[in-house]
Amino acid sequence: MSARGDADPAAAARTLARTLARAEATAVLRELIAPGTRCALVDFPRHANVGDSAIWLGERALLRDLGVDLAYLCDRHTFAEDDLARCLPSGTILLHGGGNLGDLWPHHQQLRERVIRAFPRHRIIQLPQSVHFDDRRNLARAREVFDAHPDLTLLLRDTRSLHRARDAFAARSLLAPDSAFALQDLPAAGTPHHHLLWLGRTDHEAAPHAEPPPDGTVHRTDWNAGEGGGPDWPARLRGARLAIRTAADALRRTPTARSADALADVFDAHARLHLRRGCRLLGGARAVVTDRLHAHLLCLLLGLEHTVLDDRNGKISSYRDTWRHRHAWPQTHMAPTPHQALLHAAAQAAGPREATRS
Repeated sequence: MSARGDADPAAAARTLARTLARAEATAVLRELIAPGTRCALVDFPRHANVGDSAIWLGERALLRDLGVDLAYLCDRHTFAEDDLARCLPSGTILLHGGGNLGDLWPHHQQLRERVIRAFPRHRIIQLPQSVHFDDRRNLARAREVFDAHPDLTLLLRDTRSLHRARDAFAARSLLAPDSAFALQDLPAAGTPHHHLLWLGRTDHEAAPHAEPPPDGTVHRTDWNAGEGGGPDWPARLRGARLAIRTAADALRRTPTARSADALADVFDAHARLHLRRGCRLLGGARAVVTDRLHAHLLCLLLGLEHTVLDDRNGKISSYRDTWRHRHAWPQTHMAPTPHQALLHAAAQAAGPREATRS
């Protein structure tokens, strides 16, 4: 957080808002998961989206606070029904949160539906998600799977998603903050070497924003470009991926508490690599323009100057409208157009700046 500490009103406001969000997330989960419950945590984000890594690490922090015993973990590539059943004959299955409940990211939705369909005798909790379906047929299929499960709880991270879930599904649906707010020790944001950073979506969730002008003052990138990791990044990422394969194989061969803990540790290490990269990338500019929800949230947590554009489906505005007053977040400018976003960010970049952030 800010080097100026609690003497800085903005830093104090961020600390309060973060504390409120974490407390609310903990309270929701505490009502659902008793201390010491044996659980599985499914769908580790083994990809380059820094936001999903932030969510994972926040989930892990919340579960540690609640004393949850993780007996099984997997990503979508290593999931096996037999392995989960063997490691967790009874208990609670937790599904990783994020923004992929729906048909925007079909591989993750297919895994979610597969787990819900295969384990009707387990309690299943979907950790905080946003909901969006483009195709009514996909919604109908999800409804059939979800409604057939006798003990499914959906946690939604914005009111629009909550209303959609309650309209679409019979499962209990509850509002909960994004798990990234449970992050504890954020990596250092680093020293700026760009004037402006435009961190914009390059996937199908991007709104049709015009590209920033190629005038040398704006650095354009996205999470999946892998920037911010430093010169040793490729080697460290290869090492993390190898460690995941090794630990996942060990859990499959010997499903013990020790092997589950080992896989959790290497999943966490992979997520911390991406989170560190993302924080360094965001901190590498005097001001940031972004249409990514977790770039916005990390900038808030780190106290970085930034301007927000909405994504194609209004995910950011819906989240902000749900929580900014409830958790008293400092004011953030949401620009209606890319041109106005750049103007606002340029004014931020020209203003005074803290000497150090950590």
